[in-house]
Amino acid sequence: MHLPFLSKLSAYPESVSNASENTGLVDRIESCIPNTTFSVPERVTGSLAELLIWWMERGSELRPKKIAISSDGFDSGIASVDSAVDSGFTLLSFHNNTAVDPAIVRAIVGLLTRKDAWQVTHQGPEMSDQQVMKQLAETVDLMRANRDKRGNPRDLAQLDSTGTIDFVVGALLAASARKTPVILGATHELAAALIAHRMCIKASSWWRNGATSPDRAVGQAVDRMGIPVGLPLDLSDDQGVGTDISVDLLSRFT
Repeated sequence: MHLPFLSKLSAYPESVSNASENTGLVDRIESCIPNTTFSVPERVTGSLAELLIWWMERGSELRPKKIAISSDGFDSGIASVDSAVDSGFTLLSFHNNTAVDPAIVRAIVGLLTRKDAWQVTHQGPEMSDQQVMKQLAETVDLMRANRDKRGNPRDLAQLDSTGTIDFVVGALLAASARKTPVILGATHELAAALIAHRMCIKASSWWRNGATSPDRAVGQAVDRMGIPVGLPLDLSDDQGVGTDISVDLLSRFT
């Protein structure tokens, strides 16, 4: 859906603060120093080879864990990751049954990628033009009302009353601090990742996306963080299908 006439609806016509939040958890995070002592099987090429290399640079024995997202927020996300890593799991992803307001998700993505609302809007096959326009208007309003929070990204997580985004922010920072790779999937996970990335740029060297997507919010988030775009599946996917496929392929080839 192309809406160029909305390009003037900028949520941040003037510059915003570059201040970032600093915590003890953030101080523990180090950029990934890739392992280079491995070889990729000759029969593995293309995007599968890229996935395999990403993993082998960060891990050895594959023990994947899908973390269930709770509504308890940031500290619960940290605790869940610590428990998983202490139990020997080496690759993490997320599972969530709670729907996050898409306007909130897209407002966060728009604010932290410096894009206007229409640039992070996606019309899925089940959405009417009227539904898209309603969501777009809500996204514009949220971005205008919260552009000052860009310098305090944890405040953006609080826009989500379900606690989902705040949980994932804590989990992602904890995973990076524990040097544990994460594969992302749903748009709310990418919104959380942008917040965590804003808090500590080095953290994103431990993450990748599950699959490419026609959803512009996904593309903007991935591009902003500079993480791998994922398998070329072009999924408009908030169910983690691309992540599940990535984990399954790694299980077969490691």
